[in-house]
Amino acid sequence: MSRLPHGKLIFDTSVYIRHIREGMYGWIEDDDAVIRRSLLSVVIAAELYAGARSADEKGHLDALCRWHQQLGTLCFPSAHAWLEAGQMLGRYARVYGGLQMVNHFRDILIALEAARNGATLVTENARDFLRWRKLLRSAGCDLRLFDVCKVSGI
Repeated sequence: MSRLPHGKLIFDTSVYIRHIREGMYGWIEDDDAVIRRSLLSVVIAAELYAGARSADEKGHLDALCRWHQQLGTLCFPSAHAWLEAGQMLGRYARVYGGLQMVNHFRDILIALEAARNGATLVTENARDFLRWRKLLRSAGCDLRLFDVCKVSGI
């Protein structure tokens, strides 16, 4: 897909779900240039495994994880990132009010992984990640986002 930004990419869980269940975003598997510059966060993989609806979906995820592991493009949050995520969510709750941490902890970890790896986060959930980008900027991190819905007409 020529509209994707240059450089490293991390596809959010929402993008993989639409690809796996609806066959959208074929470039995730078909465009070699896109494949070679994509990373898979274990946080996203865990979310995908938790939501797998069938043995076929699980098998697809097993292959995806093996492939990224073989290429060295499977990434994971460090202990520091986990601590930073907790601190950021605490700061957000103090500044903006209550927050269901369980609903946002994975997103902030994904955002931190994208920023740490210098990757653009490709998502259908840009609205929530814009919130985390603002928070990350206050901590000196740059989160680049790409709203795939804007270019695909979803």
